[in-house]
Parts: sequence; structure tokens; C-alpha cells
Amino acid sequence: MCLLLILAVVFDQRERRIPNILILTGLIIGLGFNIYNEGFTGLVFSLKGLAAGIALLFIPFAMGGMGAGDVKLLGMAGAFKGALFVFHTFICMALWGGLIAVILLIITGQLWKTLRRLWAGALLALFKIQRLQKTVQASNSGVCFPYALAIALGAVSAYFVLY
Repeated sequence: MCLLLILAVVFDQRERRIPNILILTGLIIGLGFNIYNEGFTGLVFSLKGLAAGIALLFIPFAMGGMGAGDVKLLGMAGAFKGALFVFHTFICMALWGGLIAVILLIITGQLWKTLRRLWAGALLALFKIQRLQKTVQASNSGVCFPYALAIALGAVSAYFVLY
């Protein structure tokens, strides 16, 4: 699984996409490994992990926050290690993703602009101040990064948390 995660990070960094063949290879290996070791129980274990990975990232994907490759990558990790591992990976990858985002905002000089935008959004949500709505909608930091790195770091972190 580690090699597949590394390849996913490399592809995501270079091409801003994760090839389906990489995900499919991981799914076949993960499912095959668990079926070989546990039979039908292993199949169910892998399918639960796959479903959990896809379910956890479906809403961010549907809202445009991440690509389908990221969703499938977390599902692939679940096919290897199961639903509990995916949940821990999800928590760890969110922490890594937040750290990476803050570092990128500092590097690009957009941290304070983003914090002001978040504050304005919080005020808008709490007090329904209409005048802030245009400010929040009009400003966009434009900072994004390939999320496979956060997923891979989350998976490695989760592995050390669980094992």
C-alpha cells in the first residue's frame, strides 16, 4: 500500500490527478490480500473499508473541495486496512491537510486575508449580516494543493496510531 500511496502522491503533484489504473491495482491487491487471508470475512472487511473511504470524502467531493481520485484513493486504503483504519486516516489526513494549507497560505502571503475571510464568514453565519455576504463570496485565496499528500501522510500516521 505504501508504494501505491507514494505513486499517487507523485502523480497528483505532477499531473493533478491520480490514475484509475493505480487505484484499480490497489483495490485488486487489497481485496485479494484480505480474501486470501480471511476468505469471505476478508472480502466484507475490504468492502466495508472501501465504502467508508468513499463515504467520508463524498460530501467534500460533491461540494468541489477535492477530486474523485482523492476519494478513490482513500477507498483504496480502506480496501487494504478496513473501515477503522480509514476513519483514523480521515482524522489524520484532515490534520495534515490543515497544516499543509496553513503553510501554503503563509508562503503565498495569504494567511491574514484568509483569516479575515473566515471571520467575515463566521459573522455572516452567526448574525446573518447581508453586507458581508458579498465580501465573503467575492474573495478567494486561490490557494489549492493536491490532496494525495495529506491522504498518504494521514494513512502513515494512522498506521502508527493503530499498530
